[in-house]
This record gives sequence, structure tokens and C-alpha cells, in this order.
Amino acid sequence: MRRTLAIALVGAAACASALPRGEPEPAAESGIDQGDQPVRIALATASRSARVGGTGSWRIYSRNSSNLVASGRPDDTMTIEVRGRKMVAIRSNGSVTSRHSGPFIVRSATPGSFVKHGGKRYRGELLITTTDSGMLVVNRLGVESYLRGVVPLEIGNRQTGEEAAVEAQAVAARSYSYIRMTSRETRPFDMYSSVQDQVYGGVDAEKPMPDAAVLATKDMVLRYAGRIVNTPYSSTCGGSTAGVEEVWWREPDQPHLRPVSDRISGSDRFYCDASPRFRWTSTFDQNELRATLEKYLEQVSGAREMTVAPAGGQRVSLGRISGIRVEGRTASDRAATLTIQTGRGNSVVRGNDIRFLLRTPTGTILNSTYFTAQTESDSAGEISRLTLTGGGYGHGIGMCQWGAIGRARAGQDYRTILTTYYPGTTVGSI
Repeated sequence: MRRTLAIALVGAAACASALPRGEPEPAAESGIDQGDQPVRIALATASRSARVGGTGSWRIYSRNSSNLVASGRPDDTMTIEVRGRKMVAIRSNGSVTSRHSGPFIVRSATPGSFVKHGGKRYRGELLITTTDSGMLVVNRLGVESYLRGVVPLEIGNRQTGEEAAVEAQAVAARSYSYIRMTSRETRPFDMYSSVQDQVYGGVDAEKPMPDAAVLATKDMVLRYAGRIVNTPYSSTCGGSTAGVEEVWWREPDQPHLRPVSDRISGSDRFYCDASPRFRWTSTFDQNELRATLEKYLEQVSGAREMTVAPAGGQRVSLGRISGIRVEGRTASDRAATLTIQTGRGNSVVRGNDIRFLLRTPTGTILNSTYFTAQTESDSAGEISRLTLTGGGYGHGIGMCQWGAIGRARAGQDYRTILTTYYPGTTVGSI
């Protein structure tokens, strides 16, 4: 899930997903249940082509449901492409429809069936528009239907006795969604379908327990001082969640996003200690460390290098890397800043930016900022090995998902889980 914080909103203001000017209103045959607030999820933002279809009969319209472009039978597919700033649909036999400026609207024509994009099934409808970089493919559907494709991917496969964690995930994901649905951003969609927002897999991701959790918590959201609030969450806090200013140091503090201990009262254990990344170690040898710093140091916002990287994406030669130190600890004992000493000068990286600097050789960001660092140096005074010993996975703000699982196993209900991880909040209907 992404890190973006959004402005809290009040009451009925959360009950509409604004459509950009010129976008078609959902029609009765769009597959969006009445009473379910529509949400727009970007499945692709720069496609050169889009393969669409349906599990039943389906149709492609241009602009509105009165302008039919093409029809398809169950499991037929067509490929939509941009040609000269307009779009065409290419049938499986190679024939091509006339060009249309769009948007193209793909809708099911058979009750109970689904539209398809890239071979995956989706509820609601598809909106396809041209952009400067290709095509934007958006799945527009009801928010409750959307959550059915989010919750199982965000909380994972859960077992009997862990239902409360899944219900907590459903409410947190719903609150996050309503914040994004009413944001003031002008882009023609509300959320990405990836970790930039919430991971969404459509119908193919749906599972019985998450479906039951979404239904059991229908319309339930988190509020603070009467307002629906943003509800970030991450996999594993490692012992304590974090406050906003500890990790997203450019963002304003949020009163419901404060450090919360995950320790089990009266013990040395933690609710999230079943996580496979509750504790971890990451090491960089001399070559790996140099490659990582030379590739990412000047890309990381917050780093202050003495010179500017050359044009063309070339790596910067840093000279001797002589020091890496954690400077200060946050309220939840995370690394506050990281100072890197090189032959080109000193750099300082703060908060969550540290994770994007200290990547693995394959580019995976660091598990968390809850770590200590040890270095070894060679005879020339250059670091020959960096060892990070840490805990947790993710930014650590808000609900700890593995902690929620542990609390559910201990008998806590979803309301208790949520109001623990988001202090001062209440659970209530939208």
C-alpha cells in the first residue's frame, strides 16, 4: 500500500466519486450495484494496446451506451489500439472497427457475467481513454465490489480464528478508499491497482473469508473527531508502529497515526512476531554497497550530495565510501537519519527514503527503517561490509497486519484491533 496521506473529509462529502468533465455517467447495465459508490481503479496507465473481453456477451461503446462500436460473445477477445490519437477495436479475425476518439466503454451484456482485461475478470465496466503515452485503462465498479478484490491480496490467505483481522483489513481498506475517492486530484481515476495504493486483483482474487469480511463490515469506516481518516497499514511493525513524522518526514503529523506498541501485555512477545520478517538481517559487501549507493544515492529525495550526477543516467563515482552511520532514533526506535561519507562529501538521508537507498542488488527496497547498522573497513579505510540487523516489513504506520492477525488469534474483535492501531478513532457507518 502506498504512503500518501490525504486530507480528512466530513460526513456526506465522502459519498461521491467525482467524474471528470466529459466522462460518461454509469449506465444501468454497467454492472455497478445501486447504492454502491463507484470507484475508478487504474489497471494500466500507458498501454500501447488493451485486450478486452467478457465471460458472457459483452459490448464496446464509444462515449455512451447509445454509440455501439462492437459486440463480443462469451470468451471472445478484441484488442484495442491507438491509431492517430483515436482508438480502434481489432477483432480476432483481424477486422478493424472505425476510429473513435473515445473513451471506449466495455460492458457486460449478460447478467452475472464479468468484463475482462488482459485475461483477468473484473466487476463493473472498463473505461479506456487515450493519453500522451498510450492508453489509460480504468475499472469502474462499486467500492464494496472493489474491496472484494483488495482484501485477500492485502491480508493474505487467513485461517479460521483470524476473521477479525480480515474484517479490520476491510474497514481500513474502505476508509483509505473513500479518502482517495474524494481527493482533489484531477487525474481521471481514484487509485492505482498496485502498491502505489492498494493491491487489487479483480474477481480472480476474491475468496470466501474476505468476501464475508467485506459484507460483515459493509459501509464501516474509521473516523477521528467525526471525520473519515486516512488509514495506512503495513505488513509488520516489528514491535511498535510508527508516527507519520518518523517515516514520512515531509508529511504533517496525524493525531490518529501515533506509535503503538505491539507487545503482548505481561510477556516478552509481540502480536506480530509470527511474521516471517519480524526480525531480519541484510548485508552488503563492498561491491554491492558501492553499486547500490552509486545508483540510488542521488535519486533519493533528501540526500545532499556535493556534486550533480552526470546526464544520461550514468552512475556517479563516489570515491572512497568511508562511513555509514545511523544518526538518532525516532520515538518507535527507527533510524531517524543515515549519514554516508564518501570521497565526494557527506550525504544525509531521512526516514523512509533510507529504504529506497539501501536496496538489494536486484532493486528491492529495504524491509524497514527499524534497524541498526554495523560496518567493517579494509586497510584503506573503505567500508568492506555493511550489516543491517532489523525488524518489521513496510513503513510501519497505522495498522500492523501481522499484529492484527495475532490480535485476532488472541480473541480481539475488529473494532478493538482498529481503534488500537489508530488511537482516538471510532468505527462507524459511512
